[in-house]
Amino acid sequence: MIKNWKTYGVLAAAFFTAAGASAHSNGLRSGKIEQTLLVIQSPQEQVNFASNAVQDNSPAGLVQQGKKALEQNKLAEAQQLFDKALSATKNKDNNIKLMIGEAYVTSGVKDLSQAIKLLEEVVSKDTKNANAYVLLGDAYLHNKTVDGGKAMANYDKAIAVDNKFAKAHLRKGQLYVQSRNFTQAKEALDAAVASDPNYAPTYLELAELYYRAEQFPKSSEYIKKYVSMAENTPETRAKYASILYLTKDYANAMNEIQNVLKSDPNNIAMNRLLAYTYYDTKQYDKALAAMQAYFTKYDESKRIPSDYEYYANILVENKKPQEAVAVIEQGKKLDPKNPLYDDLLAKQYMSLKNYPKAIEAYKSKFAVTPPTNTDLFYYGYTHELNDDYKTADSVYAIITTNNPTYAYGHFWRARANSNLDPETKQGLAKPHYEEFIKLATDKEKYKKDLITANNYLGYYYYLKKDKANATKHWQEVKTLDPTNADASNGLNGLKAMK
Repeated sequence: MIKNWKTYGVLAAAFFTAAGASAHSNGLRSGKIEQTLLVIQSPQEQVNFASNAVQDNSPAGLVQQGKKALEQNKLAEAQQLFDKALSATKNKDNNIKLMIGEAYVTSGVKDLSQAIKLLEEVVSKDTKNANAYVLLGDAYLHNKTVDGGKAMANYDKAIAVDNKFAKAHLRKGQLYVQSRNFTQAKEALDAAVASDPNYAPTYLELAELYYRAEQFPKSSEYIKKYVSMAENTPETRAKYASILYLTKDYANAMNEIQNVLKSDPNNIAMNRLLAYTYYDTKQYDKALAAMQAYFTKYDESKRIPSDYEYYANILVENKKPQEAVAVIEQGKKLDPKNPLYDDLLAKQYMSLKNYPKAIEAYKSKFAVTPPTNTDLFYYGYTHELNDDYKTADSVYAIITTNNPTYAYGHFWRARANSNLDPETKQGLAKPHYEEFIKLATDKEKYKKDLITANNYLGYYYYLKKDKANATKHWQEVKTLDPTNADASNGLNGLKAMK
């Protein structure tokens, strides 16, 4: 299976989404924890805000109505409400501007130019407002024209104002993760923990960071800490279940998955992981039932590539290979340029011994993405299985040209040429077996194939009546495998040679 699809599919579904919206799209990573309005800074302001929010025509109430309109994609209506709120405050109330900026940034709107304009006005008049700088950084980062440089600059300004502002350090860490600068990401996240050890979202980010680094115990440690501090909601437990699953703690993952589904039966990530976990624990009948239920419940707009991969593998384990092909074809129709589906089709057709169809699938894959050495091996091997040894040899030749010191490439060429010359009259495999022997210096690692190569060369030299070289190669076989019958018979045959 292609594990990277599974890993990032699970992470994307469980970590980065909430209520169907991408968490990266609005800069939030912790569900409700960070969704309090950034403009509320004091208890009195909280009281004032709560009072104003219930008055539909107050500036704050108008902003709340506008935010709801944004969430419903009623952009023009939202803008009218925001304009009324600004007009009511004569465009002088920074809190109202911050609220409008927050409404844009957290609603998933792609064009954040209005938010950026208002937030720039805020920080120009209030240079000590760390919250405003973070929100402005989020706006630059998630605008339709992403500007990571300005986002980072504003996070740095927030930290300059308040070095203990954990959210600003977290944002820097998240931005470094996106740019794959993991060293600086960890430094920023460590700074967030040092600033506020009780700020839960940082531990979620650290869990993901350590997972990416394949340091699974550390990842599990941080997700447990996050869960212990964050809200005990189905969303939080789903994140926990996902890390348990990805770190292969299947028993505890299954417990969490089932507990989440009891309170949130429509949680897409957990419905997905239920089927995945049954498959990974070899409970194939339960995996099939779970995956069939998942596909019935969620249409193609909700599925990810690994869903089709898992479903196909589950069907194979349930002795339904033709249905597996149909599932992969279904995924391919939805995303025809995704090479995953062609790769899966090729392997399914090989398992069905339909080699022409497998070759067709590999050709389709290579039309989209350049083949790796692994791809080339399977492509060449499929031609071998289809009795097209000449094409197989030409494919393996690409591998040896690109990687001349890769021993197995020469072994595969030798095997194909041996089939092109089954009577060993031309010795077509000879140079390739010789190159393989030269490169295969670890005799224990390559033992089986060194035996094949030396037996071939022993027989080749026997036919040439070259007793010295035939003896050398068969003696090498005997050194590797003292009981090898082919070498024993060959050496006995040499004794009778005149």
